[in-house]
Amino acid sequence: MKKTVLMLATAGALVAGMASCKKEKMPKEAITQTIDVSLTANEKYTFTLPKNLRDDAYEITDQAEHYSVSEVGVNTAGERVFNYTPAAGYVGNDQVVVSNDEEKEAHKPHPKGPKFGLPLPGKKNKKQCKGGEEDHYIITINFVVKDTNTLVK
Repeated sequence: MKKTVLMLATAGALVAGMASCKKEKMPKEAITQTIDVSLTANEKYTFTLPKNLRDDAYEITDQAEHYSVSEVGVNTAGERVFNYTPAAGYVGNDQVVVSNDEEKEAHKPHPKGPKFGLPLPGKKNKKQCKGGEEDHYIITINFVVKDTNTLVK
């Protein structure tokens, strides 16, 4: 009888261990990156955003002030990109911050359910169980927009 109880307990522990993910670790600190870009007036700029395990969407957390285009999108290869074009004729400095940071995302309401890639209550998301910790990025892009007539020495 003791052997049967011991075997059932062991089998139960194995099944529970295989069905659940490893204990979740503390979230990693966001990877901050600063990019300095020099453009001429009206020049377009595109930056390919880093990939992450869950393919989290990026958003502009601090919008540029002097732009005609400043948006996050997807290019023809399916990569997430940030596109910027300064306002027509603008010359000077501008800055934008783009992020997929979990902390900022946690404050936004999200639809629930598998259609949106989020697990239903009580369900484990397989992507959360594989591949280790998720990378979160906060990318600051500093623009220096120069006059097209300015000669660079």
